[in-house]
Amino acid sequence: MITMVLVNPFSERVKDLLTIDLNDIDQSLVRLSIARSNEKNNDKYVDLDERDDAISLFLLLQSLAQHPHAPEVYAALNAYEHLLKERLSWHFSDDVLEEMRTLIPIYYIKDHMAADRPLSKAVDLPGMGTILPREDLFRLKTMRRSEVEYAAVWTDVYEVTDITRQYVVDGYLYLTKWELFDLYSKVVRKRCYDYVHGLSTRMEGVSHPVYEKISSKVKALLKTETRIERTASGDLEEGLFPPCVRIALGGVSSGQRNYAITFLLTSFLSYARLIPSTKVFDRESSFTLSQEDVQILLDEVVPEIIEAGNRCDPPFFKEQPLEKLNILYHLGFGMTETPTVADYGKSKWYLPPSCTKIAENAPQLCDPDAFCSQMTWGVIDRERAEEVVNKAAAKERMAEGEQVLALLLKRSRTRDAIAEELGLDKKQVASLLQTLSKNKLVGRRKITNPLIYYIRKKRASSRKA
Repeated sequence: MITMVLVNPFSERVKDLLTIDLNDIDQSLVRLSIARSNEKNNDKYVDLDERDDAISLFLLLQSLAQHPHAPEVYAALNAYEHLLKERLSWHFSDDVLEEMRTLIPIYYIKDHMAADRPLSKAVDLPGMGTILPREDLFRLKTMRRSEVEYAAVWTDVYEVTDITRQYVVDGYLYLTKWELFDLYSKVVRKRCYDYVHGLSTRMEGVSHPVYEKISSKVKALLKTETRIERTASGDLEEGLFPPCVRIALGGVSSGQRNYAITFLLTSFLSYARLIPSTKVFDRESSFTLSQEDVQILLDEVVPEIIEAGNRCDPPFFKEQPLEKLNILYHLGFGMTETPTVADYGKSKWYLPPSCTKIAENAPQLCDPDAFCSQMTWGVIDRERAEEVVNKAAAKERMAEGEQVLALLLKRSRTRDAIAEELGLDKKQVASLLQTLSKNKLVGRRKITNPLIYYIRKKRASSRKA
């Protein structure tokens, strides 16, 4: 059986497509390996020829194996995960499902979950050796927005999903079609990750011009940046934390524990400790975590999260010990009880939730102070702003509006800070900002994330010092 598109790059039949000579390889495949590392190009590769797809993918993975912890590895794997989801949404069929089953067992149960089936009876699921109790049938039909059509064994997928958020009955996860696409794509990503890391030890000291070319070009294409604003050990400044984080650190009640600890503190403390920069929100940027950095997550950040959980009422991890796995999953270590540095990258390292999300999901944490509401002004069109300022500087005639623009090109500021630095009246500055805003050169910015709060307050504190 041959499918039109490749959905399992690790199937036995794909191995027959990978017999190539690196010294005589078609350069179009090399270019394809490089281009496919960027998620922006995914639309071009949904219908990619199967042989070209397989060869270019493994060329990319083998090239990345030379530096398995580099940020471009995670960026390329994320791009492939998203490509698979898009490919499945366009080309899913019985043949494609059979191909997916060569990677993990997948059970089609839609016919047994029909809308007209009485909710008063349990459902016998042939081939799975289980019976779905009527109460679970009722929940699955009423809790999901889409129809449950598939099931998978939880032990096949626990490393790529938060099992505590899934509906599991008798060892099976029950999934809608779109949930299956998402889960399966993550399983393939994990297999690719394992392939890269397993190959890296065997490729030590082994190099080839093709691998070097792909590796260097991918790095340039993804515009990979190294970590910025490095903080020294123990450099977290709790006095600069936003109110929501301070409340979460102090311990919260049972209704807020999960969001406060698992979602807010886990992400905030890790990014504030290692990458206190607004560039983490820029999808064009990626960052390198060294082995030392990853060890800091394990030795410093995780214990602080555990302590905050223990201060909850009742103690969070004592009542829900499995949530410790969830913490590690959100930090990027996958679902493991004993994480090591080598486990980093098995799951996504989650960014802190936005202020809006916190207010929606854990309103007791949201107690804004004056700094939360502070508005700053910043440049929104840097190229045009620099052109205006450079022309004025060349004429040695910088008007007040251009002075404001030059100041904001360095960093964002409040209206009052601009007035103080330039020695202008606040009302005059407000008028100048309004004019620059109408010309779409600058715009007002408010704090939209607890990490942004911390970064701005940290910068303000440094300037005062």
